[in-house]
Amino acid sequence: MLDLNFTTEFLIRWAMETGCASFIAVAFAMLFQVPVKYLGFVALGGAVTRCLRTFLFLGCGLEVVVSTFIACSVTSLLFIYIAPKLKVTRVIFTVASIISLIPGMDAYQCLIAMARIIEDAQTELVQEAYLIMHHGMRCFGIMLAISLGIAVPPLFFYRYRFGKS
Repeated sequence: MLDLNFTTEFLIRWAMETGCASFIAVAFAMLFQVPVKYLGFVALGGAVTRCLRTFLFLGCGLEVVVSTFIACSVTSLLFIYIAPKLKVTRVIFTVASIISLIPGMDAYQCLIAMARIIEDAQTELVQEAYLIMHHGMRCFGIMLAISLGIAVPPLFFYRYRFGKS
């Protein structure tokens, strides 16, 4: 059974991550000149994606890779529905919406562990190698989950998009 006992600390963190994710999504969308009238949808997508991943990861106790995949899939499905109604491609929304899920901290910790091995021959090699593998594989898993979460749902909905000639 899921233990959904939310504390005030969890709810505050959840709200802050969701709000920050919407700002990050809009800022990233502006870099790629997404029209202003669509920025609200991008902010909504970023907030939904981060909110869902945080809920699944911290609230339900799922692994971060699984939580990321589910959140990206839901976002992709959401914009498969919304984008045609707005007569734009869904990529305008999905890419900017998932940018807050990029595993920057894991990549950073993996690189720091590699630098320690190269810099200091006296360190505990096994511990540093473990850190490299742990953070590196977690980073790879999250990136793979993001890629598959964005790419797989359209395969089911756009299956008959191009008819036989």
